[in-house]
Formats: sequence, C-alpha cells, structure tokens
Amino acid sequence: MQMRVRTVAAAAGMLAIASVIAAPVSVSIGDASEGFEVPKALWGIFFEDINWAADGGLSVEMLANGGFDWSQADHEKWNCTEDGWEPDYRDGGMARLSFQYGAPVHPNTAKHLRIESFGHGLAGVRNRGLDGMWFVKGEKYRLTFDWREISMSGVDFELGAWTRFEKEIVADGDASLDFPFGRIVIESDGKSADSRFTLSILVKGRRAVEFDNVSLKPVGPNLVRAGMRKDLVDKLAGLKPAFVRFPGGCIVEEGDFQHWYDWRRTVGPRERRECILNRWTHHEGYKPYWETFDIGYYEYFLLCEELGAEPLPICLSGLTCQFQRPALLCDVRDADYFAQCILELIEFANGGADTRWGKVRAEMGHPEPFNLKMVGVGNENWNKEFFDRCEPICRIIREKHPEIRIVGSAGPFPDGREFDYAWGRITKDSADLVDEHYYRDPAWFLKAATRYDKYDRSRPAVYAGEYACHHDVGGKKVNTHWSAVCEAAAMTGFERNSDVVKMASYAPLFAREGHAQWTPDLIWFNGTESWVTPNYYVQQMFSLNRPDVELPVKVAGGDLFFACAGRRGSETIVKLVNAAEEQRTVTLPLKGRATATTLAGGKTDVNARGTEKIAPVVAELALDGSVTVPACSVTVLVVADGAESR
Repeated sequence: MQMRVRTVAAAAGMLAIASVIAAPVSVSIGDASEGFEVPKALWGIFFEDINWAADGGLSVEMLANGGFDWSQADHEKWNCTEDGWEPDYRDGGMARLSFQYGAPVHPNTAKHLRIESFGHGLAGVRNRGLDGMWFVKGEKYRLTFDWREISMSGVDFELGAWTRFEKEIVADGDASLDFPFGRIVIESDGKSADSRFTLSILVKGRRAVEFDNVSLKPVGPNLVRAGMRKDLVDKLAGLKPAFVRFPGGCIVEEGDFQHWYDWRRTVGPRERRECILNRWTHHEGYKPYWETFDIGYYEYFLLCEELGAEPLPICLSGLTCQFQRPALLCDVRDADYFAQCILELIEFANGGADTRWGKVRAEMGHPEPFNLKMVGVGNENWNKEFFDRCEPICRIIREKHPEIRIVGSAGPFPDGREFDYAWGRITKDSADLVDEHYYRDPAWFLKAATRYDKYDRSRPAVYAGEYACHHDVGGKKVNTHWSAVCEAAAMTGFERNSDVVKMASYAPLFAREGHAQWTPDLIWFNGTESWVTPNYYVQQMFSLNRPDVELPVKVAGGDLFFACAGRRGSETIVKLVNAAEEQRTVTLPLKGRATATTLAGGKTDVNARGTEKIAPVVAELALDGSVTVPACSVTVLVVADGAESR
C-alpha cells in the first residue's frame, strides 16, 4: 500500500498556519562521526490470530468450518454461529444430519459430515461464511471438497471411496452445480442489504453422502496476493516491514497442552492440519473462535518472502499461558522436548530437501530454504517457572545452531517485580534480544521517549515486541490521533537508541469490525473493505524513513517536543513530534530543498470505514534553518543532497 497523501506546496519554513504559536524549539544535530549504524530490522510487524486476523481475515477461505471440525461437543442442535452450517431442506426434502469419524480423509481431521436424505426433494446444509460471504462479479473462485456415497441397509452401511472434487467458477450472481448426489447452490441470502451470499450442499432423493474439506476461495490476482487476502497484504507491504513476528502472542501457548500452537500440525496438506480452539475464545464475551490453520507456518514464511521481511517465529517454552492460572508446566527435565520442536522448525525452514523436515517444505512447493535467522523462546512469560525451562532450551539451540539469534522474554509489563526478575536472570548466553511489552496510556508513552537513554549497553539488546498507546475515550481504547502521536514520541526514543532497541513492532496488527477481542489495532477490515488508523501512518512514516546512520540530537526550548535524525545515503532525515496543543517553530541546522510529510489533527480524531480524517500530507519546502510544525503532529523531513549544515 502506498502512503495516501495530499501533496501541497509550502513557503519556506511553513508547514502550518494557526492563531497560537508556542515558544520556539531548537533541534541540534551531530554529524555521522558521532553516530551509529541503525539496524535494518528496526521496524517490523507482529501478527497474531486475534480479532479474526487469520480465519476471516488474511485467509481467503470464504466458508466457515469447511472441515466440520469446529464445536466443543456434538451438541443436540445445529447452530450456525457455533458450527458454520445450518440445515437446508427444499422441495419436500428431509435428512438426518450427523458428524462422523470413521475412515476419514485424514485422521488429524477425522470429523466429517453425513447427510442421510430420506425425502424426495433436496436436503443438506447451508453455510453463510465467516460473518458473511461476498463475490466480486467476473472474478474466479475455486470450489473443492471431498465426498463419498454410502450404501445403507437399515443401520448397516458400506463406505465408498473418497473422491476429490474441484471446479473453478466465475462470479455472476446465483449459481447452481448439479452432481450425481444432488446439487451445490450459491445464492443471495435474501436477508442482508449488502449482497451477502450462501453456499448449500444438497443431496437429492433417498441416499446417504459424506462430505469433508469443503473450501471456496478466490483465485484471481485482483483478490489474492501470496495466497492471502490482497487488500490486507497490500497494507502490510505499505509498511515495508523488516520482519514479521508470528504466530503470536498468547496463542503460542494457549491455555493447556491440548491446544498449544505446535507448528508441526500447521504444515502439509490442509486435511492434516488439526483444528483447535483459539485462546481468545470468549475473551471479553466473544463467541467460540477457531484456528483451522488454513494459514500455517509454511504460509507465514511465504508471506515473509512476499514482503521481503525476516521471519521471527515465537515458540513454546514448556509452559502454557501464565495469564490463565494455574499455568501448566512441563517437568524441567523435559524442556529438551520443546527444544527439539524448535530444532525441527529450523530444519523445516533451513534444511536441505534431503532432511526430514526440509523434505516436507520441498514437497509443499519450496525446495529452497527460507533462511531463518532468529527464533523467540517463550511469549510474554515471566518468573522462575519460565526461566527454569527457557534456559535449557536456549542452551540446546545454542549448541546445535549458534548462528540462530534467540529472542527472550521480559514478561508482560514494562516495569515491576516480574520485569526486574527477568532482567536479573537474562544474559547474552540465554538471549540476544529481550522482548519487552508496553500497553500503556499516553503519559507513559511520552515519558518513554527517554526510556533507553541511559540503558546499560553491555546487556542484551531490546526488542520492543508489543506496544500500543491505550487512549481511553468514553471508556473504550481507541485508535485516536493522540495515541499515534504519543507512540511516535516513544518511537523517536527507540530510533535514537537503536544501538539498544534493535527491533520494534506494534500490536495487535489486525481487527475485523464486529469481532475485535482487543483494541486498539493497527488495521481494520470487514468482509469487503479495509482501512488504516493514524497509528498505521506513524508506523509507515518511521519505517519508510529509516536512516542508515543515526545522528545525535538535542532538543532545547520546549516541553512535549521530541526528535531524532539520521543519514540515508545523501539524505538527512529528521523526525519531529509535537505533542503540544500549539504549533511550533523549530530551528534546526539544515538548509536546502526538503520534502516534509506531516500527520496532524485533533486529539480524538479517528479513521473509520469510509471516513479518513487523519492521513499524511506531503509538502515540498525550501528549508532555511527553521520549520513550523502543527499542533499535535508528527513530521518527517527528508533534506536532499546539497543541504547546508550550520
């Protein structure tokens, strides 16, 4: 996604006009001999399947529960919200609908649907999709499923062989496909005003048929990129992330060892990927939420390739989510089991096609290695119960793969007892980077601009792995312009201290409208549209303008004003954050032609579906030693080669 901007011409030094101007600010900038190299991986993204980010989000699968593996129990009543399917009887048709497990397509996903039709009409099930199903006229879609007919005599039956059906269809309103067993019908649901469709599987006459792995996906380049939803991938590409952290987040651990995110169960053919209940089920009162692993580890690696980003997988460290007390712990003597899981992951990513897991990758279509360089051990874990297991895991990884960088955990909070304990145990032997998390209010983020100014440079580096400013508006945490400005203030501190803060990523990344278990979030979407927040634009402005060399900066003459600067090739890049409620004139030692990108607005302004109040504005300047920046704003100056220094 390209930065959406309005381009304007500006008089020398003027970016804004307002009735109130605060006291001037002075920004001094050192030269490159006093600076340091900025990490190429400084700005990245963090993906977790929360808020319907995967199923119903990045995944292009249109059907809900196409594998029939949802449901915590085989309940008495079919419920579309719980199961994705509902009965559909037509023209006098009627049937017994049941889940079966015998002789499945694959034992990992044994559960499948049986339709025993005993009427003269059509009988079966209807799917309304993941909160709706939409088609784009003229686009191609691929329908696939496995089916087999059953010979029945009373309660005795004989199973036929599974047959895979696959057909490409072109969207052009309602569609009906006839089969030996009956009919597939795609039609408008007749209820909604936004052109939603449904898909029905209907059996005709007196016969029994079983179905599994039903899938309907768009296939054209207008809707799909890297096998995922194109508009969402485009927005990720617009950030130019240096790395992608996946798959979480708390879903790495889940609440028990029955549901922890075992990467090995997410690769290979879709039918071998065992569906599990998502850790965010029922969070804040939301309904059951499932992970089908339509997007698994292989697809995450492909996404990283598409974005030109380094993969950062986060792996279980032998204990479940510590927020769901009591956490379940493996015996310390068995930590090597989880180390072996990580070693196998490294083999899947980097091993030759003649290795066990490299062969799996090659068979999936990627014989070349993914060149994995780093892994995370544990997510947001803390205290003795974590470190007693994490440390032996890290030792094993170091012994087998000294080239792999290890990301450790400082716990869920940016300070306090758990945080201090973590930093008391972490050494460079156990972690190359330490994952710190900051979900705090605006005041905290403004102070965080200096958090790392006096950091002990002999300790492991920092990865600001999850952060977001929580601006409370009417009792809700909202993606306001003020939250974005406060994040930008802290980010100037991250960049100024990027000899310490080597990596950073906002969280969470995605939220589907109406299904957000956690707010705020960077990118929002529904079934047909997506839109970005002011926070997205701040991330984009920093990422697209990462310098190669960071320069020393000093700010004088103003509170609530923050800055950082660097060199990229023949350009000087200066980031200015004015958190005051008045515009400010800034003196700085630069002259010449400059491009200024500015994000400004009211504190409570937000972007919403169909309404974008906050977006960057680009202006060309003749810089002459000063610039005026708006109130509550973020400005990036790129001064062209030939600018004079004073």
